[in-house]
Amino acid sequence: MKRKQTPEMEEEEEEEEDEYEGVNPAAVIQGSRRELHELHRHYRLDDTRETRLEPMRLTLPTEHCYPCFSNCIRHACDTMLQIYSLKLNLPAKASTEGGGPVHLYGFMAARDLLDPLRDDPLVIQDIHSDPSIYPSGPKRGIYLQCTVLIEYEMWIKTNGDREEDDLLVIDGVFACSELTFILGPFTNRIKGERPGGASVDVSRALFRGAVEATVDVDIVALAAADGREEDKDLSVCAFVPPTTEEIKLFRGVVEKPGRLGRFVVAVISDSFLLVFFKVPGGLPEHTGKFAFRAVAHGCIDSRREFSFGTIEVKVTWSGLC
Repeated sequence: MKRKQTPEMEEEEEEEEDEYEGVNPAAVIQGSRRELHELHRHYRLDDTRETRLEPMRLTLPTEHCYPCFSNCIRHACDTMLQIYSLKLNLPAKASTEGGGPVHLYGFMAARDLLDPLRDDPLVIQDIHSDPSIYPSGPKRGIYLQCTVLIEYEMWIKTNGDREEDDLLVIDGVFACSELTFILGPFTNRIKGERPGGASVDVSRALFRGAVEATVDVDIVALAAADGREEDKDLSVCAFVPPTTEEIKLFRGVVEKPGRLGRFVVAVISDSFLLVFFKVPGGLPEHTGKFAFRAVAHGCIDSRREFSFGTIEVKVTWSGLC
């Protein structure tokens, strides 16, 4: 007879599995939703407005540039948080039932001390058959000179139409500390509300000496089939050398030319921002790449024609403060 496990035993078993998978538990702040909690007041968690700070605030050189505006290091030395990807982990039983895509919705928002209001909540609308989550945002670079709070709430939609029947996955706040010796991306796991239930992995990194890159993507034209433009299932990701982990930016069907979106990425000074476009499941030649060298100020744009369409990318560089 199999011995029934207690909640403590289940939690210990989950921690061992996390360690085996190379992920660390997120530093969830217990009681952070309560108004009496110190961080609740300090980061104004009761205020759900979006941040008032816009991106690209220091795109133009200033009189404080040093040693000169064309080689400024004063505005290229911010400590920034970069979120690479989010991944939904379903229990083994749930992942084998149904077999179709999971409808996930909710938000995740960063609060830093440049302005503790929400940094344009990363809206979660859906996921595909793969477990990766492609959120929108953030609105601007995330300042990690002091602790950053990540606020989150995610739900899985059930078959019913009533929201009260939906399943809560995660709800709370976890802290990202600037005091780390880890170089490169690492993964934190946010445990679900139910023991043994779903969880969410957050892959992130701390970049020292970084700049904010605002990436605007336009689909100029789609490749034609039978004389007309054809829909494309497009995936967009970015890389910041020397790290090799991809920053997931977009995944979806592009039906017609137009503005695809704006994405904000942290890039290490004097490194490169590599932006990749690919058609999932397509041939190897159905891939396109742009490369931009990081600077403190200014902007650059490039237009390239690929087998699947013509893409224009504009990158605007800026410091945070």
